[in-house]
Amino acid sequence: MTKPLLMGIVNATPDSFYDGDPQNNLTSLLAKCKDYAASGVDIFDIGGESTRPNAAPVSAEEEQARVLPLIRAARQKWPNIPVSLDTVKIPVALEGLKAGASIINDVSGTPDKEMFKLVRDFKAQIVVMHTRGTPQTMQTMTEYQNLLQEVKSFLADKIQEAVSCGVPKENVIIDVGFGFAKTREQNYELLKHLPFFKELGVRMLVGLSRKTFLAQKRELPPKRKAQTLAANLVALQGGADILRVHDVKDTRKIMDFYQELEAAQ
Repeated sequence: MTKPLLMGIVNATPDSFYDGDPQNNLTSLLAKCKDYAASGVDIFDIGGESTRPNAAPVSAEEEQARVLPLIRAARQKWPNIPVSLDTVKIPVALEGLKAGASIINDVSGTPDKEMFKLVRDFKAQIVVMHTRGTPQTMQTMTEYQNLLQEVKSFLADKIQEAVSCGVPKENVIIDVGFGFAKTREQNYELLKHLPFFKELGVRMLVGLSRKTFLAQKRELPPKRKAQTLAANLVALQGGADILRVHDVKDTRKIMDFYQELEAAQ
C-alpha cells in the first residue's frame, strides 16, 4: 500500500474562511511552513485567492504578489518538500511553476485546456476538482440526478482531457470537491463512497478541513477540528492518497496510527 501524503494549507490571503488574516505576510507564512515541516508535512499547498463561498476574486497580479515570494522562499528553505500552488489562473500557474511549484491545485474544474498544456510543459502534476459555477454561484448549483455517477463522469472526462493534452495519467490527481456545489447531505454521500472514485485509476486528494458541512450546531471553523480529524480517518479508509489540511500535527498522528493499523496482522 502506498503511503498517503499530508498536504498543509498555507493561505496567503486576508479572507480565507478559516485562517485568512489581514496580517498574513511572508514572515508569518514562513513560520507556518516551518511548523508544518517540523510536524511532518509532505507537501505545502500555497494559495493567494480564497475560494470560500461568495469570496471576492482577486487579480492575477495581486495573487502573484501574494504567492510567488512564498513559493521561492519555501523551495529555498525546504528543498525536499514539494510546493503545490492553489490557483485557477493560467498566468499565476505559469509564474508559480517558474518559481518552483510542481503541482497545480486547480479548484475551477480546469475548463481551459491551456492549463493542462502548461502542466505538461513543466512536467508538473495537476489536481482536477469537481465543481460547478464559481465561488459566488456554486451553492445554488447543487441539484444532481445521480451525484456519485455525475461527479465520477466529470472527473473521468477531465483525466482523459489531461492525457489528450500530453499530461501523463500518473500526474493527474482527482478531488471530488467537498463543499463545492454540494449540500451537507451530498458531502456525506461522497465521503461514504470514496472507494467508488478509486476506480478511475489515479490518485485522490481529499480536502475536508474545517468545512461548513462538518459543523455541529452552527459551529464556526475553529470549533470543527474534532469532526475534521474523524472525517480524515474515514477518507483514509476510503482510499485517500493525499489529505489537504490545516491541522498538520494532529493529522500526522492520525495518518501514522492508520498506517500502523493497516500493517497490523
